[in-house]
Amino acid sequence: MTISDCCPQPAVRQADGGTAGGRRYYTKDDLLCLEQIIFYKSLGLSLQEIRDKVIKRPDSSQIEQMMQEQELALYRKIEEAYAGIAAIEAHRTAVAAGNDAPWHLLAFFIRCFNNSSLVDWKQYAFTETQKEIFGRRFATEQSAFDLYHTWRRLALKAVTLGLAGAGPEEPDAQELAKAWCTMVQEATGGESDQADAFVQMQGDRASWPEGDRELFEASQTFIDKAVNHYLSGQSSDDDKDGGSCRES
Repeated sequence: MTISDCCPQPAVRQADGGTAGGRRYYTKDDLLCLEQIIFYKSLGLSLQEIRDKVIKRPDSSQIEQMMQEQELALYRKIEEAYAGIAAIEAHRTAVAAGNDAPWHLLAFFIRCFNNSSLVDWKQYAFTETQKEIFGRRFATEQSAFDLYHTWRRLALKAVTLGLAGAGPEEPDAQELAKAWCTMVQEATGGESDQADAFVQMQGDRASWPEGDRELFEASQTFIDKAVNHYLSGQSSDDDKDGGSCRES
C-alpha cells in the first residue's frame, strides 16, 4: 500500500487542456485529502491507519469531528513528551538529593503513560453535578490539560522520592508538598463544591484509566506525609487555606 492508495489520484490534463507537459493538477478534494494524509503521517500512523481515517469528501460536521480528533491526538503527543520530561526531572531530583534513583521505575512510568492520557478520561462516567462543576472550572481543554500534566508531574516525583528513600521532611519533599497545595488551591479555587467533586472522583478510582489509577495509588502515601508535614509548619492562616490540600 502506498500513500496514493489513501486518496484519489490527481487528474492529469492533456496538452489540449492547457497544461504543458501533462503536469498533474489537484482539485479541492484532492488537496483536502492530501492535507489529512500529511497530518496523520506526522502522528506516526501507518498507511493502513491513514487510509481508514481519511474522509474523501467530508461535510462540515465531519470536518469538525476530524479537527477534534486531530486536536486530541496532538494533546496525547504533548502529554507523552511532558510525561517523559517529568520522569527525567523526578530522577534528577532524587540523584541531586543524594538518593539512589530506582531505575526500574522507568518501566512503571512507561506503563502508566501507555495506559492513560487525558483523552482516556472522556470514557469516565462523570456525574451531572461533576460535569457542571468541572465545566465551570475548566472552560477549555487547555486548562484541563495543564492541571492533568501538573498532577502527573508531581505524582511521578512523589513516587521517585518515596522509593529512593527520601523522608517527607526533606527539602525536595517539602517543595513537592508546597507545589501540591498550590495545584489543589488553583484547581478548586478554594470552593468546597470543587474540592468535594475531586474527593468523590478519588473515591471512584476503580473507574479511572488504569495508568492514572496506578500512579495515584503509588504516589499518594508519600504526598500525604509530605503535605501533612508542610502544613504543620504553616501559620494558622496558611493552614486554613491548605485544608482542601489535605482532602486532595
